[in-house]
Amino acid sequence: MEIVIDTNVLISALIKPSKTRELILSSKLILHSPEHIINETLNNKKEILQKSGLDDAEFQKLTSVLLTRINLVPVDDFKNSIKEALKLVTHPEDSPFIALALSKNIALWSEDKDLKSQAIVKVYSTKEISEKII
Repeated sequence: MEIVIDTNVLISALIKPSKTRELILSSKLILHSPEHIINETLNNKKEILQKSGLDDAEFQKLTSVLLTRINLVPVDDFKNSIKEALKLVTHPEDSPFIALALSKNIALWSEDKDLKSQAIVKVYSTKEISEKII
């Protein structure tokens, strides 16, 4: 299954060993994300370290491992879909994920319930992804 992964999913996988982490590492998923998922994740590093109990070195290693599973896509590859994406989201910072999903004509994996309110891009939760690839 090919899908765009949202930052909140990656952060969840960093915080604790979970189904989310297992799914990111699964060969059954082909994951894509805008390149800025890295900056968004690093902007939340302090909170991730507090919640996870990881030290800085463990955080760096785990982040690197998880990011190797994600195809990081430059904004130039989906910029033509950003205007449409902005019309579909409540929060502008979500638009790159929707735009990338639109440009690739694939779904989005996110725990952001606001994203499910639009009907153009299919948005799956971790639970739904897990049920789909069993």
